[in-house]
Amino acid sequence: MRSKRNAVFRFVARAFLLLAAMAMPPQLAQAQSDSGVVTYRMKAGDTLIGIDNRFMSGANAVVTIARLNRISNPRRIPIGTVLRLPRRLLAWRNAGLVVRSFSGPVNINGAAPQIGAQLSEGAVIRTGANGFISFQSADGATIALPSNSHARLDRARIYRLRNLRDVEFRILGGRGTINAPTLRQEERFRTSTPVAVTAVRGTEYRVGFDAASSRSVTEVVEGTVSVEGTVLTESDPQLTNEGFGVAATSAGVAEPEALLPPAEIASPGAIQTGETVAFTIALPTGAQATRTQIARDAGFLEVIAEQIGSSDVSEFVDIEDGRYFIRARGISDNGIEGLSETFSFRRKRLGAEAVVEASPLADGFRFAWLPQGEGITHFAFQLWREGAADVPLYDEIALPGSATVITGLEPGTYIWRVAAIQSDAEEGLLTVWGPEQSLTVSPE
Repeated sequence: MRSKRNAVFRFVARAFLLLAAMAMPPQLAQAQSDSGVVTYRMKAGDTLIGIDNRFMSGANAVVTIARLNRISNPRRIPIGTVLRLPRRLLAWRNAGLVVRSFSGPVNINGAAPQIGAQLSEGAVIRTGANGFISFQSADGATIALPSNSHARLDRARIYRLRNLRDVEFRILGGRGTINAPTLRQEERFRTSTPVAVTAVRGTEYRVGFDAASSRSVTEVVEGTVSVEGTVLTESDPQLTNEGFGVAATSAGVAEPEALLPPAEIASPGAIQTGETVAFTIALPTGAQATRTQIARDAGFLEVIAEQIGSSDVSEFVDIEDGRYFIRARGISDNGIEGLSETFSFRRKRLGAEAVVEASPLADGFRFAWLPQGEGITHFAFQLWREGAADVPLYDEIALPGSATVITGLEPGTYIWRVAAIQSDAEEGLLTVWGPEQSLTVSPE
């Protein structure tokens, strides 16, 4: 009996709120609604209270819906009527962006990230120098942040109403690469900066923000995006197509510019055996610098190193043996980054550190070496008179031990070098010669 009285009381209370909404000044009612709405078409048996119970979670949602849709009689809403429902009052669950990978100095809300951990609304992410992190959701959306970036997840919702997705990721500094899922009608997937908002419908794009210049950039790799400033001007919104980028400041959104062509990487697939991983990169015409990245995956969600600069050579240290991917893109004067090509390469450290020293024998010289890298290594040794490389005095392969002694060298200048040799399952026999060194034998 008590439950029946409670139900009647709730119905009367909601009806009272509806009547109060009718008396509300229109400007006050509008102020209480959110500018973002989704629609719902009334079906047989639907009531505002039923819609509230099924899809809403905010206080006084029934009142807001009635006022927003100018409903004068909530008992007589024709079937087929399209209602506008405020997003801010919709019931929702977390959109499920989780940490996919990270490396280097990274924190979320000041703490170290955990693989598989779910991002909550309001989460603040920071990456330091050579720090990288990526996020992924079950629907295939991915977001990757490179070094020295600062971002916040402002919204990450899947509404109870039609399971509509609503995500907004805010770049506060640095950059983000976003691969958005294909969106249904009334779904949103937005990336914002302090001066612009980029909205998409299934595309791959990048967003950056430079706090020093207060300039935001958007670069479209695939699809089309809409870019508008946080303060609307006559230039907003700016539709930007695939292969174009656009810059924005507080003064408005600039005209799109074509993305620079990929930066050319010399011999990108060559095996990297040196002490550092090094690539020669040619800047595209119109570029003032390049961003070069190395990742464990072709999608670059597991970036492990990057460099930004105008040098012809990009060098990376502390890259372990393994298979990796590299890409490089030019950066225009407006800070807009261009297109890139992805290449696979192998890192296999192999070499020999070699020195020459006096021998216990009166006229002898001891040439010694140590292996660099892992695995069973054999060595080769060559020595010739300066200017006569085609006539080696010594040319030995698979030398035992870590040194050899040579005696009886006549006065003069000699050139010598040592090679490290390994049998490799992928490459066959790998031979890496060290630098040529000189030895001068003086007359007695």
